[in-house]
Amino acid sequence: MKITRGLLAAAVLVAGAVLAAPPATAAGTTYYVDRTNPACSDSGPGNATTPWCTFTPVNSHGAFGPGDSILLARGVIWDQWLDLEGSGTAAEPITLGAFGAGAKPKITNNDTANSGYGIRVTDGSHWVIKDLEIDGAGANKLDAGVQVVYPAERRFGLTLSNLYVHHNRLGIAVTGAASAGIDDVVITGVEGTHNETSIALGSGTTPASFIRGALISKVNLHHDDGAPAPERDCRDSLALQSATDLIVTNSLISYAGGCHAPAGTTGVYVGHVADSTLLNNIIVNTAQTASPDQSGIVFQAGASNVAVRGNYLGGHPRWSVEVLNIHQSPAGDHAGVVVDANAMALNGTGDSIYKYGTLSTSTGTIDRNLWQGTSLTRADGTTFAGFVIGGQGANPGPVTSDRVWYAARDYTNAQGYQGWRYEYSTDASVTWSPLTYISAAQGWRRAADGLPMINQWNLAPAGGTSARVARSWTAPATGTVAITGQVAMSSSVGDGVRVHVLRTTGNGANTVVLGPITVGAGDLAGKPTAVSSLQVAAGDVIRFVVDSGTSGANGGDTVNWSPAIGYL
Repeated sequence: MKITRGLLAAAVLVAGAVLAAPPATAAGTTYYVDRTNPACSDSGPGNATTPWCTFTPVNSHGAFGPGDSILLARGVIWDQWLDLEGSGTAAEPITLGAFGAGAKPKITNNDTANSGYGIRVTDGSHWVIKDLEIDGAGANKLDAGVQVVYPAERRFGLTLSNLYVHHNRLGIAVTGAASAGIDDVVITGVEGTHNETSIALGSGTTPASFIRGALISKVNLHHDDGAPAPERDCRDSLALQSATDLIVTNSLISYAGGCHAPAGTTGVYVGHVADSTLLNNIIVNTAQTASPDQSGIVFQAGASNVAVRGNYLGGHPRWSVEVLNIHQSPAGDHAGVVVDANAMALNGTGDSIYKYGTLSTSTGTIDRNLWQGTSLTRADGTTFAGFVIGGQGANPGPVTSDRVWYAARDYTNAQGYQGWRYEYSTDASVTWSPLTYISAAQGWRRAADGLPMINQWNLAPAGGTSARVARSWTAPATGTVAITGQVAMSSSVGDGVRVHVLRTTGNGANTVVLGPITVGAGDLAGKPTAVSSLQVAAGDVIRFVVDSGTSGANGGDTVNWSPAIGYL
């Protein structure tokens, strides 16, 4: 999968908890809005001393320019909408954000003149929107909490960070004309809930080239039920449409499709998407609403070279992944679908991957998936003839244990929870010591700001040729286990790493189960880490180990890895 230069720069920050926008420079102007300040005036300069009171002067400002910032006071609520235009540059973006202390600035839906959105940006390049809450609840809910529209030209650079969008029809919508588009989109740290769809890219009528280069990371989309009542229906939480070179990673999508949808419900919808990857996410528990589908991920309306790798997909009323050929060829064809190294469990039908429809064609591969249930695949009225199943690695299953262990789902601030521990070695894996959970750093470390580090999704080794960092899992019972997962670099920085899977038996003997596997610099799609069968005794320890490679240089060497384990 190729990644654009702009997205590579953004991906440097995938491992971090918060995406930091480039600071505004002296070339721009900072405008403040604070209706609780006694000195505020809509006819004033909008500076820190005399801020604007309302959004009226913001909306009448006209085009903002490079380095400009519009900052809303924290802890304040506005019953207005923002209608913004203008373009920044890569070095000097336009920023819409917050200032002061307290809760995120909140935009609500009590303005009867509202035209259907909380924030709208039209035809702009290099915008950063961050640290805001948009509540669309009302007698006529907002069509979109944040709407970014490209009606005429191709634009560049959009970052949406640390937003809380809820009770809208669409939480975030990035859309426009088929002849226009946007390059380099980053959506990170967004929470969406009680929308009908929390994030919608593109549309069913715009091509895969509309969005070129996008990164969606660390989003939490949950309970999208259209509350208090849907205007249309709750088809999905994340609609991926009209996009090329897209990565969705390190995200949680749960309880999607919370109201009935006659066309079907799913956690993630894929249509008109090319050269993209869903990597190391948790997509679970699509709601039971008696709708069609009710799956984790659905391929529909044309996908080309789209991969689903290293995810935990489970608890759906029907299937983890659907491949539908219900639209006429060639627009409905899927080519190069990859379902690899995922864990799929606890689906209501007992099947993990489902195929339906004969109006178009599908090709792809299905490898190294750890599955629980009665069968890995099911086809109704069609076959998987266009797919190679197990050609690059067995799909181990069915899992017989009552759970599948998935590192990111089981992650917590306590050593030993669900058998997982967080460790480091200074002598090339001969001996291991526990890391300490540091709340301020949101992860496991030796020291507050030092390496090695382990958080929910990522591991980063210390420097030196003998330094190692590992998640370890202790087998609760004797039996045969299978392991799967996908390891990738978390950013375009660093010179790459090596990973191993090691087993330590009760007598202290160490054996290499897998590896070393080299993950090269900038490899954001990664490599599978699968073991189809491994005998373990109760108390054996399986370690998922990362080191900084033969050079010992660890700058930027953070990996994205959430292994899965199940008993066969």
